[in-house]
Amino acid sequence: MFQKDVYLKNDFTLNYNIDFPEGFDPQGSYPVLFYFHGMGGVCQGPDFIAERGPLQRSRMPEDTPFILVVPACDDYTWMGHFSYVVDFIKEIASLPYVDDKRLCISGSSMGGYTCWMLSVMEPSLFAGAVICCGGGLYWAAGRIKFPVRAVHGLLDPVVLPRESEIMANNINLTGGHCELILHEDLSHDVWTRTFTDHETYRWLYSQRRD
Repeated sequence: MFQKDVYLKNDFTLNYNIDFPEGFDPQGSYPVLFYFHGMGGVCQGPDFIAERGPLQRSRMPEDTPFILVVPACDDYTWMGHFSYVVDFIKEIASLPYVDDKRLCISGSSMGGYTCWMLSVMEPSLFAGAVICCGGGLYWAAGRIKFPVRAVHGLLDPVVLPRESEIMANNINLTGGHCELILHEDLSHDVWTRTFTDHETYRWLYSQRRD
């Protein structure tokens, strides 16, 4: 079950939800899965994100005991406070029960753009990513060396599928590994299918940063 918490730094406040796996042991070491929501969650608060967001413990297989961290954006986009978002991730990574070599990120739409930016700007932080219907700095995609799954609906009129295609192509051309998953029957909402698929979580759980 999600618990609400607050990250504070200077005059910045970030509300977020955190969910610990069943049998959580504070003396243990756990991977973390972050999820960044899209525009539909902006200024809606952590309760809305907990109830309506696609990342839910009930949708995950029991053999993927991630700590789930889902921040709530109170500005137009995550980009307005990007440096604080990075600081927040690093703060979570520093917790004694977190395995900082197994930080994974995920996001949808505006949150997908955020994940691509995080991947380019902080590539050494993450072990893996699942990025839905986003786009990124394709000319800098070569910085991303950890495994990524880029998911898009071919019928998407909101964020064009070409955005994911270009990122995946440029990552792979520069020695990285990005698996491009295109759904012929889906429009913008690819996150529901992605985050109800147990294989998504098992793939993320298998990732570890060197």
